Amino acid sequence: MRGMTWSTLAIQLCAAAASQAEGLNGDEPLPGRFAGKGIVIGLEYAVVNNQPLVHEMSRALAETGMTGMKHFPDAVEWGDMQKGPDQKIDYTRLDWFVNEYQQSGFTELTLCLKPHCTWGSVDVPPLGKYTDPSPKPEYRRLFEKWIQSVVERYDRDGVADMPGLRWPVRYLEIGSEFSSYEPEPVDAYLNTLGMAFRAAHNAYPAVRVGHAAFLITPVDLDVKNPADYDRVWAETKHPDPSHDLADQRAILDHPELFDFINIHNLGWPYEIEDILRWLRYETRRRGYSRPVVVSDTVPTSYIGWGPATTCTAKPLGYVCKPAVEADRCRLADFFKKLVNKDAASLAWTRGFVAADHTKRAVVAAEQGVKLINLSFTGDITLATMPFFQAAAGISAWGGALRVDAFTGAVLERYPLFYAIRQLMGYLKSGSTVSRVKYADDRIRVYMIRAAGRRSWVAWFNPNKALLPEDGQPAITVSLATGAAKVTIEPVITTMGQTEPDRRVVATKNSAVRLSLTHTPVYVTGGE
Repeated sequence: MRGMTWSTLAIQLCAAAASQAEGLNGDEPLPGRFAGKGIVIGLEYAVVNNQPLVHEMSRALAETGMTGMKHFPDAVEWGDMQKGPDQKIDYTRLDWFVNEYQQSGFTELTLCLKPHCTWGSVDVPPLGKYTDPSPKPEYRRLFEKWIQSVVERYDRDGVADMPGLRWPVRYLEIGSEFSSYEPEPVDAYLNTLGMAFRAAHNAYPAVRVGHAAFLITPVDLDVKNPADYDRVWAETKHPDPSHDLADQRAILDHPELFDFINIHNLGWPYEIEDILRWLRYETRRRGYSRPVVVSDTVPTSYIGWGPATTCTAKPLGYVCKPAVEADRCRLADFFKKLVNKDAASLAWTRGFVAADHTKRAVVAAEQGVKLINLSFTGDITLATMPFFQAAAGISAWGGALRVDAFTGAVLERYPLFYAIRQLMGYLKSGSTVSRVKYADDRIRVYMIRAAGRRSWVAWFNPNKALLPEDGQPAITVSLATGAAKVTIEPVITTMGQTEPDRRVVATKNSAVRLSLTHTPVYVTGGE
């Protein structure tokens, strides 16, 4: 959740001095991993400030089988890559990201290009955030040149390409989020987006440009009547009021300026369904359709944008679905244990994050999302400390790896790492995901078709906040598989577990009885 500045992630992980080495350890390039027509699964935010760190983390994360990756945006803003109007563009950090992750077999990288520039933006206060990062009129041509040059460097057309580029970099977002990260008036942002769109396509016609992602959480778009969209937006006290529903609709009014619709999923996994239902409504009204990318996520965090370790202080964090206001004090007790490093609470949280992101990726795949970046490559270290009061909720503990910040050496792989690796074993290139409907909507069963074979992933959504003391609420269902026996494989959620537990179960009339909890299970064996 947004309770901090993301630059703290870089501060915590990237204090080391940058290395200028062309490559490290003489590692051979790894084979590329392709999503085909299936969903691209990636992580965020890959650190780009220190080449040894980039190298080691890219090699470790390649073990998951993911096809995508997104970098930490703030390190490669326009003003960071070009220090003045007469200065050359410095590609060093982006080159580290693209080269090292491509050498490690990641074929679909997401570039986030922010127009923020101390000398080139319209309004740059001496302290604090930009109030209008859009380019000054006299520097718009330089902004366009920056966008075009970056896209040209990574398009693999043989002209001015980065040495060693293996695949074109196709996904590009202009600004990291349509919120206080891009607080300028919507007309100013649309002008910036238009300049970037044209410049990018001039360099590489097949590039896929997305607008700065919509921030919708904690607005609950689960409504029956589309007329209620305006009502729920108006009734929700939003932690970031920089852009309202009207501003988002203003962007949707201009499909000529983007190739994909870009959203952030900072609530629970099922928020994706509600957001896409809203987007289909909006785009149908305008007579067009666009692919959807979820460029940024967090685990279901329960509370964000403010203190979570108390239920009495003012101000308090925002309670987010499926938690409700009545959960606040119970959640405060839980977060106190987390920030004080209670071993049992930490272990439970690591497992919760692994299960949560498996669900998030599956829901996104079923909804037809083209690409999703899960979070995070590493914990948001600062946000896990007691003084921060768990203001980012569970998301602060959303890391897949714990690494040495100077060398990148992997010190620990968390359950999220192994759960993603397990998931990618099922989401093969070109796989499709469809939901198997049950009368009880809390039952979530999805069929995965890949290479002519079927498997399933299933779980129970209790539709309420779950904490360690709640155990595992369960429901029993019957799943028709067409097989005499099946293998059941729970998602890895236990600290120290590196391989899934499997058991073979005989079916009755080709159906298997499953006791489902909030931890997903895979079922294989049907033809």
